[in-house]
Amino acid sequence: MTEAQRYKAISDMLDAYTAKHTVSPEAARKALIREGIYTPKGNLKKKYDESLDLKQVAI
Repeated sequence: MTEAQRYKAISDMLDAYTAKHTVSPEAARKALIREGIYTPKGNLKKKYDESLDLKQVAI
């Protein structure tokens, strides 16, 4: 597999994932919770919240 073919394969997989998980607001919400970006209550996880003092967040 060439680099261009690998890039296209990865891009196609990401496009399919995005299409599947943005089909509805509910699907998008579930994906963001599963990926650890939001809590089940709908709050942004602390490590992604820019309003927090970055000195307090472990990177």
